[in-house]
Amino acid sequence: MIDRMKFFLREFIIPNWRWMVLVFASGLIASATSGLGIPLLVKYVFPVVFHTEGDELPELLRYVPSLQSLEPGTLLLMACASIPLVFFLRGFFLWGNAVSVNYVGLRILEALRMKVFDRVQQLPIAFTETRQKGDIISRVTADTANVQTTLTSVSNDLVKQPVTTLCALVAFIALLVSTGHGLLFFINLLFIALAVWPIMIFGKRISQRSKKAQDGLGELNSLLQQNLETQREVRAYGLEQRQTDDFCSASETYCRNFLKVVKYQKALVPVMETVTSLALAVLLVQGYRCGMDLTTFMAMAAALFFLFDSMKRAGQTFNRLNEAQGPLERLYEVLREPDTMPDPEQPVEFGQPVRGELRFRHVSFAYSAGSAAVLRDIDVVIPAGQVVGLVGPSGAGKTTFASLIPRFYDATSGSVELDGIDVRAVTKHHLREQIALVGQQALLFAGTIRENILLGREDASEEAVQAAANSASVSAFIGTQPQGMNTKLGDGGSGLSGGQRQRVAIARAFIKNAPVLILDEATASLDAESERAIQQELDSLAKGRTTLIVAHRFSTIRNADRILVFDAGCIVGDGSHEQLYATCPLYKELYDRQGV
Repeated sequence: MIDRMKFFLREFIIPNWRWMVLVFASGLIASATSGLGIPLLVKYVFPVVFHTEGDELPELLRYVPSLQSLEPGTLLLMACASIPLVFFLRGFFLWGNAVSVNYVGLRILEALRMKVFDRVQQLPIAFTETRQKGDIISRVTADTANVQTTLTSVSNDLVKQPVTTLCALVAFIALLVSTGHGLLFFINLLFIALAVWPIMIFGKRISQRSKKAQDGLGELNSLLQQNLETQREVRAYGLEQRQTDDFCSASETYCRNFLKVVKYQKALVPVMETVTSLALAVLLVQGYRCGMDLTTFMAMAAALFFLFDSMKRAGQTFNRLNEAQGPLERLYEVLREPDTMPDPEQPVEFGQPVRGELRFRHVSFAYSAGSAAVLRDIDVVIPAGQVVGLVGPSGAGKTTFASLIPRFYDATSGSVELDGIDVRAVTKHHLREQIALVGQQALLFAGTIRENILLGREDASEEAVQAAANSASVSAFIGTQPQGMNTKLGDGGSGLSGGQRQRVAIARAFIKNAPVLILDEATASLDAESERAIQQELDSLAKGRTTLIVAHRFSTIRNADRILVFDAGCIVGDGSHEQLYATCPLYKELYDRQGV
């Protein structure tokens, strides 16, 4: 808790200290006009208004003798004018406090949202692969929105109510002392303590239930996202009712926890109303016994009312802030997630030009501590410019082997080197600039075809875009698109066929012009005809680059200079097709099974 508060103060409060000063100053003045100004108006100004000749001189006139020389009409006008003046000041500074709190709240929450999103981009890819995507989305969007809504809704009371409580308490004590009824303070001190107790108890319960409610909302988002992404499978296997039941169960859990938050939050009001009425009743009885005059009683009652009313509102604000503790904790969990693959403190640079020689020095890898090794003591050199096919049964370690090069994961032991430099010795950004990747699923982004190609190199000229499009045969279908290269695509590249999306992804790799190329089953999701059509572009892309082809179909590695055969995390074969077919039983079995 202390670490979280220090982090929040350092990252968000201190950078906005000027606005925080404005928030506190405006809240202080607004609260002073409420908790202190109004009771003092009742005590000192009202008697001046209702003073008649022959009555005892009002206290204000006794304290300020110069006012006695004024005409009665002028004195009445000044007294009456002081009332709207106090309320104007109160209203003006309440407005200023609300605006400034909302502004700084939005600034802080926007910074928090961006910090969480940026943290997700910096964390290892394993972070997103081992967590529910819907829960991460819920943290970045729903949790930040929840905190933002909470701070906005309590903005008027964030500073005002605690200060109003203090000012009302000061006014109440001053009135008690000035009238000689100081003993009443100790009687009401009991009620003040009684009012604080439920605020603390309910606040703790709200914080706990809010965290559970937000976890439940994250689960709901995950189920919804999973359902929308697997609609074909849901319908094909008749899982509609099962999906509905799972969603209903998660929804009931969320609602149950949320209602508990509401129960504790709303219970504070009747408790505080009861305490306030008891305090006023005791004041009335004690005032009657002490012979207190009506004006003094009204002033003290006003101060006591503002004291308990502001405590009630401060308690509600405290509870709303406790409600935000749940989503804040979930956001902080992302921010404090350790980066297990940090950039080096003193990174080195590759020599120019980068040749593309790869070396695995006794590399082993496991996805987590205690789990079975996916790669075991891999020791291999891939010369610059060589095209290497990676084959083997499913789960043999082919894709993991390729994923260690761009540091999607780090080797558990051993090292991966590019041009003789350990990939962990350079920044991830600089390393990945040297690598182009074309995956099995050609994932495109919402935007135009041109923008998707330019992701390979954003500063590329129009001529370079056209050259990449020609090399990847994008030009072959671009004329059929309604706006050519400026045709807008939906999420994932919807609007193009699988083969067309793959060609755009290949064009993206062409324009990047990286010395190392990884083709991770780049045609596995295509039919045989589309594969044959695209294979030529892939062969052209591989020329002159160090290329790793993770192969599901042996037809995709027909032009490979060399083939590595994987089995159970080890390389069991290394050579050309002819050599491996004659000497590696596993390779021969896999090849013959496909009947290439």
